[in-house]
Amino acid sequence: MLNQLLIYFILIPFVGLILSSFFENKQEKIIYGITMTTVVTHLLGALIFTILWIKGSESTLFYEGIDLYKTNDSHFSIDFYFDKITAFYGMIASGITFLVCTFSRTYMHRDKGFKRFFNNVLFFYLGINIIIFAGNFETLFIGWEVIGIASFLLISFYRDRYLPVKNAMKVVSFFRLADIFLLLGIWTCHHIFERSITFQELHDLQVRHLPIINNPTFALLIPLIFLVVALVKSAQFPFSSWLPRAMEGPTTSSAIFYGSLSVHIGVFLLLRTSPMWEDNTIFKIIVIAFGLTTTFIANSIARVQSTVKTQIAYSSIAQIGLMFVEVALGWHWLALIHFAGNTFLRTYQLLVSPSVLSYLIHDQFFNFIKPQTYIKNTFWGRIKMTIYVLGIKEWNLDEFMFKYLWSPLKNLGNALSFITNKVVFFVIIPIYAIGLFLVYNEDLISDNIEHRLPVAFAVLGFVMILKAFVERKDARMAWLLVILNQLFISLSIGFNEQFEFEQIHVYLSGIFISGLIGYLCLNKLIKNNESISLDGFQGHSYIYPKLSFIFLIVSLGISGFPITPTFIGEDIILGHIHQNQYLMITLTALSLILDGLAIFRIYTRLFLGPHYKMNHELAYRSS
Repeated sequence: MLNQLLIYFILIPFVGLILSSFFENKQEKIIYGITMTTVVTHLLGALIFTILWIKGSESTLFYEGIDLYKTNDSHFSIDFYFDKITAFYGMIASGITFLVCTFSRTYMHRDKGFKRFFNNVLFFYLGINIIIFAGNFETLFIGWEVIGIASFLLISFYRDRYLPVKNAMKVVSFFRLADIFLLLGIWTCHHIFERSITFQELHDLQVRHLPIINNPTFALLIPLIFLVVALVKSAQFPFSSWLPRAMEGPTTSSAIFYGSLSVHIGVFLLLRTSPMWEDNTIFKIIVIAFGLTTTFIANSIARVQSTVKTQIAYSSIAQIGLMFVEVALGWHWLALIHFAGNTFLRTYQLLVSPSVLSYLIHDQFFNFIKPQTYIKNTFWGRIKMTIYVLGIKEWNLDEFMFKYLWSPLKNLGNALSFITNKVVFFVIIPIYAIGLFLVYNEDLISDNIEHRLPVAFAVLGFVMILKAFVERKDARMAWLLVILNQLFISLSIGFNEQFEFEQIHVYLSGIFISGLIGYLCLNKLIKNNESISLDGFQGHSYIYPKLSFIFLIVSLGISGFPITPTFIGEDIILGHIHQNQYLMITLTALSLILDGLAIFRIYTRLFLGPHYKMNHELAYRSS
C-alpha cells in the first residue's frame, strides 16, 4: 500500500511548478505561497510517510510505474524506490528547500526575476526528488537532466551580465559530460544484464546474478563509468573548478544547489550503486584515492582564496571528498550523517555570507593589522610556498580541463573550415539522402560495404557537430549542423543492426519538430534585422523574452531533455551499439556531448548576456 504513495512525492512539486507558472512576477505573495505550500506539503508528507515506513517492516519499497516505451528488446519505464537512503536524502532535501525558500522571500523581494527564481527552485525540487525516489537508472536520468537545466538557469539568472552567462556555459559543459557518461553506464548495464535493471534488483546481485558479478567488464568498467559521473557532479578532482564558477547566481540558489543538495548527488549515486562494487577492492582504492586527493587540493585552495563564496565552495568539496572515502569503506551511515551536517553548515554559511563579508570589511578598515609575512629558506618552507601559490591559482584545474579536454576538440573543429554552406547543401545533405535510401534498401549493397557504413556515418555525424561546436559566424549554419549530426547518428545505428525502424523514428520525432521551430525562431530574428552571429553575446532576450523562452524549449527538445521522444530515443539507439564496437560508441558519445554544448552555446550567445546594441543598459560583468 505504501509503495503506491511514492508517485505523489513527484506529483506534488510538479503541480506546484505548473500552478506557479500562471502568475505574473509582481504577484509575489501568490508565487511564494504556492512555493511554500508545495514544499511544506512535501516535507510533512515525507515525514509522515517515513514514520509509517519505520513502524512497518522497514523493508525497501518498490513501485513499478508506467512504461514509456516497450518492445521485445527495449524497455523504458518510470519506477520508484524507497529505502533508508531515500528517506534520509528526501527529508534533508525538503528541509533545506524550506529554509532557503523562506529566506528567499525577502532576499528576492521586488527583483525582476522573482517568479523566474522560484519557478527554477521548484523545477530543481522536482528534479532532486525524481533522483532520490528513482527506482531505476532511466528514471534517475530524468531527474539528472532536470537539475542540470535548473542549475544552468539559476547560474545565468542575471542573464544580462557577462560572467554569469559565461560561467553557466562552463558548468553545463561539465554537466553534459556527466549526462553522457550516465547514459554510457546505462548502456553497459543493458548489455551486461540484457535488460533494464532496477535498484531493488541490485541488492540481490550476489544471489541472482553471480555469473555477471564475475564478469570483468561488470566488475570494474561499469563502476568506473558511474564513478566519473559522481566525480563530475560532486566537483571532485579533477573536475573541481566548475563549482566556484557556479556561484554567479543569487546567493540563495548557491546555498541550495552548490552548498547543499545538488553537489552531494555524486555521493548519492555511489550509495545507490554500491552493490555493484562493494566487494571490489581495486575500485574502492580508486574511490579513496580520488576522495583524499580532492580533500587535500580543495582544502589547500579554500584556505587562501579571497572571496567568501569560493572558500565555502572548496570547503564543501573537501568534505564531499571525505564522504567518498566513507562510502568506499562501507561506512554508509557515517556518510549520510556527514552529508546532513555538511549540507546544513554550508547552507547557513552561504546565506549569511553577504553579512559576514560586510562585517569583515568594516572590521578590517578600523582594525587593520599588517600580516606577518615570512619565507623560510628551508625545504619545508619552499613546499609550503609552492602549495600556497598552487592554492591561489586553484591548482590550475580550470586551465587543465580546458587544455586537455575542450581545446583539442576546438582545434579539430577549427580544422574543418572547408565545410561551408555550399559543401553542406551540395555534398553533405546528398550523402545523407543516399544513405537514407540505402538503409531502407539494404539489399542493394554488399555485406562488406554495409558492415563499414555504421562507422562511416558516425564519423560524418562527429564531423558535423565538431563544426557546429566552433561555428562563430552564422547561428543558422550551426543549428543545421546540429540537426545533421543527429540524422547521421540515427543513420549509423540504422545500418548497425536489424531492428524496427520505428525506434529510429522515436528518436528523430523530437529532432524534426524542435529543429524546425528553432530554425523559424532564427529566421524571425533575421527578419527583424537582428544579429545572429555567434562571435559574441547578443542579449536578444532583452527585447524578445517570449522568443527566447520558445528557443530554450526547442533547444532542450533537440538536446534530448525529457520533453520529447528524443529523450527515450537516445537510450534506445545506444542499446543497438554492440559491446565490442568501441569506436562506434566513442564517436556517438562524443557527438552527444558536443551536441548539447553546441546547442546551449547557440542559445546563450543569441539570447543571453549584455545586449549587443550600446543604446541599452549595460550591466556589470559579474554579479
